[in-house]
Amino acid sequence: MPEPTTKSEPQETEQRIFQAALTVFASKGRDGARMQEIADRAGINRALLHYYFRTKQQLYQAVFAHLFQQYVASFRESLQLEGTFGEALKHFIGAYIDYVREHQDMARLMMNENLAGGSLLGEHLAKAFATKGSPQQSMEAAIKRAVESGEIRPVCPRQTMITIISSCLLFFLIAPTVKAMNPLAATDFDAFVEARKKHVFEVLYHGLALKGAAS
Repeated sequence: MPEPTTKSEPQETEQRIFQAALTVFASKGRDGARMQEIADRAGINRALLHYYFRTKQQLYQAVFAHLFQQYVASFRESLQLEGTFGEALKHFIGAYIDYVREHQDMARLMMNENLAGGSLLGEHLAKAFATKGSPQQSMEAAIKRAVESGEIRPVCPRQTMITIISSCLLFFLIAPTVKAMNPLAATDFDAFVEARKKHVFEVLYHGLALKGAAS
């Protein structure tokens, strides 16, 4: 059984494996991914890959858990819990879209997990929603406070969260369709993303705000 040659190598090798696995899982899904391709991308032989992770399922679960924690951290950093709900919503949309733009493989991995049934994603989300003080709970509470204060109309917090998140995420996942429909997206995607931030905020906030509150 091959082993790392120095004490400093394991962490670096594992990082290369994780990045290679993310790229392959994001592009081909869990079922379509092959351990040999992951090993090739990581610059190691397949035997060494199996030294770290005996099975593809074990590797997938480890990569997904690691990335989900990064996602939760980004979600928390995107939240602004002071000020009005409108200010918090604008900040979240801008920060979350920026994060997804820089981590599109992660977004594709989550999409592929959904297409495969989403059982692993469901487990992680259930834990996040059940964890006191989690960013998911914080966003839900912020929506409830905005309803109670009269800033926005009565809405289901969970439905509203789905609408906000999908509006920030989906256009990255269907970029070819977006580029076919929008000339700016086809010629300058970064400019389109900036315009998208403004559009998503205006549509969502003015749709949620009580008459006169969004003026």
